[in-house]
Amino acid sequence: MAETQRTAEERARSKPGVGRRRVSAEKGRSSAEKRELIVEAAIEVFAEKGFHDTRISDIATRAGIAYGLVYHYFKNKEEILDTLFLERWSEFIDAVRAIASDGRSAEDKLLSIAAVVLSAHRSRPQWVKVLIFEIQRTQRILDPERVEVVGELFVLIAQILRDGQASGELREDLDPDLACYIFVGGIDIVVTNRVLGLVEGGGELDGDEGEYYVHIARTVVELFVRGMAKK
Repeated sequence: MAETQRTAEERARSKPGVGRRRVSAEKGRSSAEKRELIVEAAIEVFAEKGFHDTRISDIATRAGIAYGLVYHYFKNKEEILDTLFLERWSEFIDAVRAIASDGRSAEDKLLSIAAVVLSAHRSRPQWVKVLIFEIQRTQRILDPERVEVVGELFVLIAQILRDGQASGELREDLDPDLACYIFVGGIDIVVTNRVLGLVEGGGELDGDEGEYYVHIARTVVELFVRGMAKK
């Protein structure tokens, strides 16, 4: 079936003008730029159509490149999904590592992490939608490599909580490993509801989306930390 589709696409490209326009558009781009173009197009199409209903031809069309060029960089759409997850997640984890290693309080670090997550949804809503619905809430997340990659987030946050306990900022009688799941879960449910459109801006903050995201981050961290703070 896939081969039939590919053959059909190749016939379409052979029509006068179609192939020439795409080849012309592809000239002048480096290999890295073409690869990134494919990944960005895939994010858009996966977010709109879902991974299951997306075809390689859809990604090529969105990227404005020849169908066969996609296969030069990726063997199938599963590999594209793996790539965009691992590369984008790596950027996020780098930011979390930097936050975890600075000298601020545990509360300030958690606020920064919440802000990073919420900012990602604000600036890259399609990528966040793909992460939540095509990876995080599917069997794909159970792949050992993905489990290991995602697991670092919990390790980093749990260490922030341990440091807060050691400094006397946070209660020592609460399990930091369990607490980190609760914190991540709180952020996750807020972002998921934003993706679904179930949570909208409120009141006087409606006119400034950036300010509203800061408000959300502070609310989540306040609810979490006040429960862990020492009396």
